[in-house]
Amino acid sequence: MPRRIGRPGVGAAERFRAALAAVGVLSLAAPAAAIQDHPGAEPYQRVCQLCHGAGGRGDIAPALVPLGFDAEYVLAVVREGYSQMPPISTRELTDDEVRQVAGYLDALSGPPTSATASTASGGEQPAAPASGYDGPRTPDGRPDLNGFWQVLNSAAWDIRPHNARDGVPAGLGVVEGGAIPYQPWAAEQQRRNEADRLTADPVRRCYLPGVPRITYMPFPFRILQTPDHVVVTYEFAHAVRIIYTDGSPHPLPNDFWMGDSRGHWEGDTLVVDTTHFNGRTWLDAAGNFHSDALHVVERYTPTTPYHIDYEVTLEDPDVFTRPWTMRMTLYRRMDAGLQILDYDCVDHLLQAAVEQEQGDR
Repeated sequence: MPRRIGRPGVGAAERFRAALAAVGVLSLAAPAAAIQDHPGAEPYQRVCQLCHGAGGRGDIAPALVPLGFDAEYVLAVVREGYSQMPPISTRELTDDEVRQVAGYLDALSGPPTSATASTASGGEQPAAPASGYDGPRTPDGRPDLNGFWQVLNSAAWDIRPHNARDGVPAGLGVVEGGAIPYQPWAAEQQRRNEADRLTADPVRRCYLPGVPRITYMPFPFRILQTPDHVVVTYEFAHAVRIIYTDGSPHPLPNDFWMGDSRGHWEGDTLVVDTTHFNGRTWLDAAGNFHSDALHVVERYTPTTPYHIDYEVTLEDPDVFTRPWTMRMTLYRRMDAGLQILDYDCVDHLLQAAVEQEQGDR
């Protein structure tokens, strides 16, 4: 008789299922162990984990997983700094260690998707990651966005990568791919706008900044959230924006400085569709502009109770050759007693005019 293999009384089917289960456990455990043995794990835990959390999942600083950028781009950001993150010297992390950290975060991100990462030279960006949000929620189950928020970058001065100059901080840019796809005539108009920016910028003339520019002005703003609408109050010029989330459509065509906004939820992401612009606002202080055909779609995805991934896609067939996207992080302001104060541009101009008149006497 052939010798029986396995425990007495256990049939072939049961032994087969047990073998599959064992293989499954081993296949899950092996990659996890391999990731922890990755040469980038130690430098990440030593320098980065305090802010970005265990496994790059975010803490007081945004999540780094899924990574979405190549090692050389990560190296440039580490050396130059970005937003609130100061530059990191080679004494803390060598170039090779930074590349190892990028490899470690890439391994934590799992298998690559069909979307490819972008570098400073351009290319497609990965799809926005799932939020993984586990913070406070409103009674109707939505992420609780109530509170004070602020962008901490230099997009208000120029949304493209740019060097520092007098009165303008440097920035890596927030435009995916680095360049805005202007039509030829529009690219020339942007250059004229930038040359005349000190007098032609609508914000310098106290007009409302428009959407999306008002989001990344260097001032805090406040979100007030209800089940059927979201109100956003801004420090610049007492601006107020009402985003209806009650399913109501856009009204008949009109023209507004801030457009007309209608929102809905896609999972934990607040999606805001804004149209009916007057075409008289700019996108920054560097003369980047649009027409009254602008269509803006914003996506507010909370990643932690203190961070929102803000993605905005702009479409304007009269100015751009295709839709394009910007992305940045919104940071929750935690200052005790924080309020939305006054930045009343008109009052400043009137005061300057009075002082000029008194000086001429």
